[in-house]
Amino acid sequence: MNGCEKPDMIIEWYPFTFMIQVQDSQGNDLLDPANDNTWLIGTEMSFRNKSEVMDEDDISPITKTVFPMYDGARVVKWADCYFIAFGEFDRKDNDTEVMTIRWPDGNISKVSYKCRLIEIKREAKERFELNGQKSSNPIVIVR
Repeated sequence: MNGCEKPDMIIEWYPFTFMIQVQDSQGNDLLDPANDNTWLIGTEMSFRNKSEVMDEDDISPITKTVFPMYDGARVVKWADCYFIAFGEFDRKDNDTEVMTIRWPDGNISKVSYKCRLIEIKREAKERFELNGQKSSNPIVIVR
């Protein structure tokens, strides 16, 4: 709906997924591959007259990849600050990637990024550097 005083509003409804935890009496996660979850192989799940039997491929944790939309470099405002945004890029295992910024006055800033995905923990270990020194994200360049 469009209104004179409100911006356009889009509501997206995402599919529902049942999320089920399995623990022993001590609270240990029985689905964690570190706890030998191979007992799940052969488990049958049925719902609305459809059945599926879990196999080896089903017991490995799955991560969802959201495809990036590359927008190039642009200035954006977020949380009362302005940033140069460059990307989006895939979050994936990669060696150090370097982006060179050549400022109008001839100075150069080198920003590097390295990522390791730890799928079993569903986390990414990321490292950012500015001119060879470890940096936080967002990277702060003092000019």
